[in-house]
Amino acid sequence: MLNSPTIEPLKDLKLKVMADMFAEPESSLRELSFEDRFALMVERQWLAKKNLRINRLLAASRLAVPDACLEDIYYSDERTIDKKLILTLSTCAYIEKKLNVVI
Repeated sequence: MLNSPTIEPLKDLKLKVMADMFAEPESSLRELSFEDRFALMVERQWLAKKNLRINRLLAASRLAVPDACLEDIYYSDERTIDKKLILTLSTCAYIEKKLNVVI
């Protein structure tokens, strides 16, 4: 079966991950049904696009420390950061309770 007529339109539609998976499928995927393989291809393409968007937005944000995480916060007496409050905020319970946080 000729794959080229399918791969080129996928690339034109900017579905590169799907085109790559279609061109060279993993051996473990060949055992799956068409629906399962297609669902996996769509999911991987969706994740790739989502990750690209997140990375693009992070780069555009020009954050001073783009790889910051809660574990890297330096709690000292000089900074007067309440560790319990930070850990409580990290659960995002305030979102479910529809509360505002002012920093």
